[in-house]
Amino acid sequence: MIIVGAGLSGLLTAWRCLDVNPNLTVQILEASERIGGDHTWSFNLTDVSEELRDWIKPFIAHQWDRYDVKFPKRKRILDIPYCTGNSDTLRACVQPHIDRGRLRVLLNTSVEDISPEFVVLKSGEKLTATCVLDARGFELNDDVFLGYQKFVGHVIKTKTPHGVERPIIMDATVPQLGGYRFVYCLPYSETELLVEDTYYTDGPELQSQEVDARIKDYIRDRLSVDHYEVIRRETGVLPITLANDVHPHAYLKTSTKIGIRGGFYHAVTGYSFPDALDLAYWTAWEFETARETNFPMDGEQMKFNVGLLKKVKKRNERFLRLLNRMLFRAAKPTERYAVLQRFYGLNQGLIERFYAGTLTRRDKARILIGKPPVPVLKALYNFSETAFIKRERAKRESSK
Repeated sequence: MIIVGAGLSGLLTAWRCLDVNPNLTVQILEASERIGGDHTWSFNLTDVSEELRDWIKPFIAHQWDRYDVKFPKRKRILDIPYCTGNSDTLRACVQPHIDRGRLRVLLNTSVEDISPEFVVLKSGEKLTATCVLDARGFELNDDVFLGYQKFVGHVIKTKTPHGVERPIIMDATVPQLGGYRFVYCLPYSETELLVEDTYYTDGPELQSQEVDARIKDYIRDRLSVDHYEVIRRETGVLPITLANDVHPHAYLKTSTKIGIRGGFYHAVTGYSFPDALDLAYWTAWEFETARETNFPMDGEQMKFNVGLLKKVKKRNERFLRLLNRMLFRAAKPTERYAVLQRFYGLNQGLIERFYAGTLTRRDKARILIGKPPVPVLKALYNFSETAFIKRERAKRESSK
């Protein structure tokens, strides 16, 4: 197997496939100077199937039993285990396979062309494999209509205990500043804390210096911490899907794109870890089944199978895209927080299923029933995904 891109999805897939398939070798091609980047990935433990929880333990750097959410009219503690891993723990998970020579890494390597069974490098060299997976990261698609979640995070080291006992997943009591905004805090120790300023807006532009200043204000005014040093800084821009007009057959014709590049992320939160984990498990299972049954696995078959997964994901996330249109287009920018404020008043089991992507029909009805947190006429105007796509395409044409 060749995997192009040594980020979260690429490395998780390599790790899982090598763990369960003793005869497999994997080559990773990475354009940068190291694998794994410099990132933090968080998730509810309930996002992970029970059969994978023991396997994923080496990736988890920190775990908490519960967390807080805060809104102007609602504060709540949720008894949902919350976990975070990072680039260091991810690299440690695959290092044994690198040491044994089963995972080969080529750094500072860019590709010119990718097919399901070969890769052409910028140098002109052609590499072949039974299967090639494209995990290079997000790319725009004219048939997918997006909003964006943007963030800047500071990991700080305080001189005295910072006083944050458990994660604050959303503190939306902060000024909204023209879009849904919240601050996210993870207490790694009594004196080490991640403080992340996150906001949802229509465009991908990130004014990181302005956000840096907001984080400093939050640490001083909300956490009452004066003496600290910033030991790490992270930024990110995540896609939030409002509508998807990709034709089902198109998923079966492109190269085998996985991870965020293939659209495998939570439509509302932009979180990619649960999808990356599920895809890694599934890919390893495909190779294991092929080995046990002597049924040949090749790149074209893998491309077709991943395409089917994308079709199913598009269908299953129709409701999530509707929620995003309510958030981005039906709610006033400064009042978008009310959508989440209402959501976090619902049953904890429903909240768990929302993040895990396993909402039932009853869950969906429960989310929609009741006094809407957005204007009714705007909600109805944005309800139909087909009509929304038609309007968005017309806007694009008129702006040319």
